[in-house]
Amino acid sequence: NVEAPVIENPVAIEQLDQFSYRKNCGTLFKNRDTVASAKVNCDLLDEFCEQNIVVLNDDCSQVSDDYDIDRDLKTSITDDRLTQNLLRVNIKSLNAIQRKSVRVIRDGFGLLVEAPTGIGKTYAFLIPAIEKVIEEKRNRSFEPKKPAPIVLIIANTGTLVKQVYDRCELILGLKCMDGVEPMHDVKIDMLIAEHHFTRDACDIAFATMGKLKATIEAGDVILDNLKMIILDEADKMIDPMAFGMDIDNIMNKLSEEVKENLQACFFSATYPRDSDGSIALSTIQTKMLGDKPWKLVYCPRMPGYITQKVIRLPRPTKDIASHDWIVKMNVIRSLIDKDLRETGCQKEGPYEQTIAIFCETVGRVAQVATALRLLGYNFSPLCRLLTKQQQAVTVNDLEFKRIHGVICTNIMSRGIDVSSIKHTIIMEMSSDFDTYKHRIGRVGRDGNGGNATVLIDHNTLMNGRSAAIIDQLYTFMNQSEQEIPEWLEQWFRSRHPQDFDYA
Repeated sequence: NVEAPVIENPVAIEQLDQFSYRKNCGTLFKNRDTVASAKVNCDLLDEFCEQNIVVLNDDCSQVSDDYDIDRDLKTSITDDRLTQNLLRVNIKSLNAIQRKSVRVIRDGFGLLVEAPTGIGKTYAFLIPAIEKVIEEKRNRSFEPKKPAPIVLIIANTGTLVKQVYDRCELILGLKCMDGVEPMHDVKIDMLIAEHHFTRDACDIAFATMGKLKATIEAGDVILDNLKMIILDEADKMIDPMAFGMDIDNIMNKLSEEVKENLQACFFSATYPRDSDGSIALSTIQTKMLGDKPWKLVYCPRMPGYITQKVIRLPRPTKDIASHDWIVKMNVIRSLIDKDLRETGCQKEGPYEQTIAIFCETVGRVAQVATALRLLGYNFSPLCRLLTKQQQAVTVNDLEFKRIHGVICTNIMSRGIDVSSIKHTIIMEMSSDFDTYKHRIGRVGRDGNGGNATVLIDHNTLMNGRSAAIIDQLYTFMNQSEQEIPEWLEQWFRSRHPQDFDYA
């Protein structure tokens, strides 16, 4: 039905009780459920990681396979309390990415890690960061008068910083759970908007770039005691067009003594590449690593781990029913209904799994969210127009399946771990193909696979810039051993006849 709906009781925005809404949102934020388990076991993914991981020195020579730590937590972790807390949150062993990363950091080398989303990179730097703090405080003969972190962990969004911080609280035993031993000697805090930073001791600081700069300029934190800096989603953090210049500014504020002893670690699912396919170190990375030796830990993406599908929309005609917006909404409805049927669930819930629908703009998020909710689907928007508390409540509702899904911008594309998501729908492709990899990675969290569906309209195929993104999509799907539709094969062949392997 393409006729405009008649709204009998339209909402008068100026008459909304905004105070009660904000108060209710604050209450929901404070009473969010705690994720008590940190990992879903996935033997297939761990086995693939074991077989395909590579460790390289900075001169490109390969490190021997036995450069590792023990897989068993009881013999590989130096602090018994940390071991007990890891076991309590269902981390019973470390995978290859985690073990080799921990070994590199323990040996004092700089570190680059490139590994697929959802493989457990967060614990690959949290465990050695905690160990570093315990070691430094054991050998320290004084206590700084101001917060002087030993480890600084920086990420690109406040939501991601809060998530990593929560995971650190979990394995430090600082969450209200039975069977843990709180490690109160390791002080942690966040430097993000809408959070009051402590003026007491802080050993590990989790920060966004903007709040970190403001706190340093205000003199509320000093970096004279800094021993390790970790960049999560490092490809964004070192990008001069994103946060690269800010990172460079922070490095310039460090004393020569601190820089000489600073250990730099970079974690990401993607890095910029040279023409030969090798990772291209940025000027900022070179500056942070300095003249000290460093190592690369690399694990490729597991083929077939995420099932990717591409749906081509028909070319619009003069009939309004063929408009891209209407066709896309009908396709999305059919995909949602199919997931409901396969899981035996109803629109109203309860739900076995959840869905993330990605759009490019805030306006499109509002349109899709409104349309789906009018149709009776339990979906919520997630974009920058929501407050941080609203975003946290929505992500928590998604994790515990109180809603069926979210319609989101790229605020959801990086680092956010929601184990309930089993299907991502890309309604609009981004202009950066690496963003696509991160988007579909939302279904690959903590050992989970899933489905990713991309909607391609006629204008995308005809536009030169967006068509180049579809070229990369074809290549990526081919490398990932995905089933490629015949129309996409023919389209790619017509664009690249000399590159097509007819055999």
